[in-house]
Amino acid sequence: MKIMGVDPGTHIMGWGFIEGDRAKLRRRRWGVIKPKRKDDLSKRLKFLYDKISEIMTEIAPDAVSCEEPFFFKDIRAAVNLARAQAIVSLAAIQRGLIFKTYSPLEVKKATVGYGRATKFQVSEQMKRILKISGEIPEDATDALACAFCFISDMRNYSPQKK
Repeated sequence: MKIMGVDPGTHIMGWGFIEGDRAKLRRRRWGVIKPKRKDDLSKRLKFLYDKISEIMTEIAPDAVSCEEPFFFKDIRAAVNLARAQAIVSLAAIQRGLIFKTYSPLEVKKATVGYGRATKFQVSEQMKRILKISGEIPEDATDALACAFCFISDMRNYSPQKK
């Protein structure tokens, strides 16, 4: 199975790609998409949509997994994050891909085993799981963790018929 994880954002959008299953993960790529900070929101969203669409076309995943927005004190930030998630959803659905979202708690629990894990713990665990040495941008790490969460989620696999 080929899964693309996305950490949505309107200033930085992380993406990560994992191929394999729960027993053996192989092929991994990641990166971040950064629109111009000075551009207005509509231009940033268009840029993000175009870039995430290009990556989806190039990678051809079976499914896209995206982290859900969590509670914000700033409603504008929450709305903008939801907009970023919506463009990822649109790009996936237009390609006929499965699109699933996971809460930050679910992603952390799938990767570290503890829903209140720190970003550092998630990053270190993803590097261990994927056998990556060196640094990964924080947003890309979150995206890889989201892809791993999808692969780990038993609800995404139908029972085998005997």
